[in-house]
Amino acid sequence: MVSSFIVYLDFSPNLRFFLKEGKNGKTIRKRLRHATTVKDVVESCGVPHTEIGLILVNGRAVDFNYHMFPEDRVTVGDVDPEAAEGFGLQPMPGKRAAFIADEHLSKLVRRLRVLGIDTLLFSGGQDQELLFAMQRFDRILLTRDRRLLMHRIVRSGYCIRSDNAVQQVYEVIGRFALAGSINPFSRCPSCNGLLEKVDKQLLMNQLEPKTQRYYCDFLRCVSCRKIYWHGSHAEKLGAFVADVVKRFG
Repeated sequence: MVSSFIVYLDFSPNLRFFLKEGKNGKTIRKRLRHATTVKDVVESCGVPHTEIGLILVNGRAVDFNYHMFPEDRVTVGDVDPEAAEGFGLQPMPGKRAAFIADEHLSKLVRRLRVLGIDTLLFSGGQDQELLFAMQRFDRILLTRDRRLLMHRIVRSGYCIRSDNAVQQVYEVIGRFALAGSINPFSRCPSCNGLLEKVDKQLLMNQLEPKTQRYYCDFLRCVSCRKIYWHGSHAEKLGAFVADVVKRFG
């Protein structure tokens, strides 16, 4: 039987958002009552493993499976999109990034789709069903529920911080280095299906008289068949897209 022992943890500033204690940057002194992994210890402090880009124990880089020893000193760093994959703690999705978000992030989901980023919205189910869908479709989990991200089957995910949908978009693009994945107006904001150009003449019986008169270029979703054109709402979305491209271009 292993007797209890003490370990020490320091977290980078960007991770203190999650901490139960140590938000002021002070070293956390934690008593462990049994042998355990560094992943379990870090998550017991409130930080999901998906938020961690680097773990140093006594100055040496380790992975999540490292088993703790008495007097270990742990430094936990957040994800650096340029370096995280080199340490092997967080996979980076590249240009084929695909996400699944819980039902509380519907505004974020629509904006990511406007940018052409493949994003599913999961709604109406239990947490286990969401995790099953994430695993089945091999998608990155977006949520504000840190407990969801602590499940071992979550290979990649992100805990959204902001309450503002536009700021949430900035968070996701920055965290997953998605600037090269932006392809505006290529996906349906409603269902995530791909959009294709369609000849106006094929749509005439579906358009209102003023739409027929004033607009010439149309897109249609290959999945839900919804039709889009450059109206006033599109101008607002265009301003949003321009802002994102300027910020991350």
